[in-house]
This record gives sequence, structure tokens and C-alpha cells, in this order.
Amino acid sequence: MLQWCGVNRSSFYYRCKSGKQGRKPSTHTLMKDGNELSNISVIIAVKFILGIEFVDYGYRVMTSSLRQEGFLINRKKVYRLMAEQGLLYCSKIQVKTDKRKFVQYYTQQAEAPMQQLCMDIKYLHIHGAGRNALVLTVLDVYSRKILGQLLWWRIRKEQVKWLLSRIIEKHPVKGITIRNDNGSQFIAQLVRDYLKEMQVDQEFTHVATPEENSFIEAYHSIVERTIERRYEFESIYDAGLVMNRWKKHYNERRLHGSLGDQSPQQAWDDYYTGVDLLRQPEAAKPEEKSRPVVEGPCEKATTASYSLEFSAGEAIFAKSREKTAQNRLTNIELLSSF
Repeated sequence: MLQWCGVNRSSFYYRCKSGKQGRKPSTHTLMKDGNELSNISVIIAVKFILGIEFVDYGYRVMTSSLRQEGFLINRKKVYRLMAEQGLLYCSKIQVKTDKRKFVQYYTQQAEAPMQQLCMDIKYLHIHGAGRNALVLTVLDVYSRKILGQLLWWRIRKEQVKWLLSRIIEKHPVKGITIRNDNGSQFIAQLVRDYLKEMQVDQEFTHVATPEENSFIEAYHSIVERTIERRYEFESIYDAGLVMNRWKKHYNERRLHGSLGDQSPQQAWDDYYTGVDLLRQPEAAKPEEKSRPVVEGPCEKATTASYSLEFSAGEAIFAKSREKTAQNRLTNIELLSSF
């Protein structure tokens, strides 16, 4: 026996002999032809309708659409089913990705070069083109040395991976940490998988907290007052020339008060000089002492110049010794350095 407890506009309640209140939601839905379908079939129908091009129905319009398909269903049930499946209008789509590792310490601390790195992207206005280019910079925290920089109209995940790969080729990076913000280029799975493969620990700053990446932000302020306020670039080619001269000056000649009035390169070299002095001299191996010196013709090492062209977000390398008007703006020696 059912005892009615009350009625309101949206639902009704009843009390049974056991004293429990409420009503279990129905697990089936009737069709106009008298058949009975499970709620799973309703959900499949809803997903099918939402999969149609340009369809973005909410639960009210979805109810009307289902009724046109022969379902005897009310708005409350459609709302409940869509809410359970995350199908409501403007619902956040959950994407399964690896969790990002956010920074644990406010400021990076490094006791040696190539322990802590940081990277970020900065706008650089090209006056002749009337638009902004982007500069990606990777910085060593201990010495403040620029390990690599890339200038281009757009910086995408492929370019980030490419620049990091050039740095990794020259330096041991196993076990180091690199810090960056939450830009789409840095959170891309391509970049994250590559760094994980290279055993580089990538950490992300919290949203809207640039102070957690203070070293690269301080560097950007130096670039702003030293480069942006002094130069007007006619082309990205001219900007590339200036940025390469700047990188050489910054690394080798610019003195930093935080480094004891040393340049980044001096701080870098001094560390490794001290490490070499602490090492014990190694005795020459017997076979090396007795091995005769063989004199013979020496072949000179040759280096091939390459041009870098970006097409649809991909880096394409091609041997080229000619700086044509078409590829000079993308020449790797001018627009990037490491």
C-alpha cells in the first residue's frame, strides 16, 4: 500500500510500510509502438543525435527530438540521463591525459649547470611586417646561459621538440628538470612524451603565476629594455641577425650581479674548471704508453649547411648552400641558435 505524502510541481513522494521515501528511477522507456527499451538505448539515441553535424541540443530540444523518433519520454528523464553521461549543453568534455606535474618550490634552485632549465615564449614585434613574431628561449638556471633560442612567426609543439632535441644532443640531460608554463606548445603530448623518453623531468607553473618561472621572466624583461626599446625590425630576417648577436653578447659579455658580476659563460666555465681541479689525475693505460704513433693523412671535417622550412606545423630539413629569397627567412643559422 502507498501512502501519499505530498505533491509539488516537479515530483511526488510516497511512503511505503518500510518507511523509505522516494521512487527508484525507471530503467526502461516506452516507445509509441508499445515496445519497451532500456535506458542504455535512450543514451545511444541521444549520442547519435548529438553526433549529427551542427547539432548542439540541450535537454529540452533533445526531448522533442526523441519524441519525434518514437520515444515516450519526459524532460526530467532526458535531463537525468544526459547529466549522468556528461552530455548536457556546455558540459565540460573530459579528456584522458597524463596528469601534469606542477611545481613544488616557488623558485628553482640549481647547484650546477644543466640541473634546472626553464623555457618560455615571448612576442617580438616586426615593424616592417606589422605583426608579432615569437621567440622561444631555453635558459640554464645556474649560469643564466641561453642554451637555445628560436625565432619564428608561430611556435608549435614540433618547433619546441626540435629545439629541445638540439640542446639534448649537445648536453647530458638525464635527470634534469625543465620548468615552463601551461602554454599549448608545452602541454602537448608530443613534447611531454619526448621529454619523458629523454628522462627529463618536466614541471608546470600554476595558472596565472609567472613569478614561479622567475628566471625566464627576468630574462624577458632584459630583452624588452635592451632589444625591443632600441630596435625596429624591417623583417624577421633582420630580427634573427640581431637576436643571434644578442645571444652571443648576453652569454659571453653581459655581466650579472647575481653571478658576482660574471657573464653566464664565465659562471658556466668556472664551475667545470673547479670540478676538473677536484678530480684525481688518471694514470695512462699501459697499452696507451706502448702504442706507436701512426701518422697518416688527416681528413678535414666538413659541415653541411641546412635550411629549415616549416610546412603545416612540421619541420622539413633540406641540404642547401644557397640563401635564396625564399628560404633565407627560415635559415636555421639565422633564426635559431644553440
